Amino acid sequence: MTDPDVLTEVPAALKRLAKYVVRGFYGTEHALALDILIRNPCVKEEDMLELLKFDRKQLRAVLNTLKGDKFIKCRMRVETAPDGKTTRHNYYFINYRLLVNVVKYKLDHMRRRIETDERDSTNRASFKCPICFSTFTDLEANQLFDPRTGKGTANRVLLLSPVTLSAGL
Repeated sequence: MTDPDVLTEVPAALKRLAKYVVRGFYGTEHALALDILIRNPCVKEEDMLELLKFDRKQLRAVLNTLKGDKFIKCRMRVETAPDGKTTRHNYYFINYRLLVNVVKYKLDHMRRRIETDERDSTNRASFKCPICFSTFTDLEANQLFDPRTGKGTANRVLLLSPVTLSAGL
């Protein structure tokens, strides 16, 4: 009997996710290699060489990049030929559960980095006095001098005036 909860076919949404991620963040060679793995559940390295017409060195570089980023997995099988000679073959496949977790991790990492950059850019001083070299944020610069009189309101920033205040850092 088969378990009804076990999926035997990969949902189209997961296949599209894999395609979009690789096409968005990797080169054409990576996208072609992954397209073959999406169409076929498990592919021998020699078969990929024939299909893609890549050099072995180039194909292995592409596959190792995808394997290092955990988009694909590799199994090595030792097979015996009819003459008794043993050969090792690499079989590549996509572990979709791992792929989803990797994409989630990378998206979370990107989100954190964007939030950190945003927080740093809002906390960074954006005005600098060319005389005393003090730095001030947008909110502080607004409170440091009176725009009607053009004079500073604090003792240490009496040197500031709207003319000497320069933007940027």
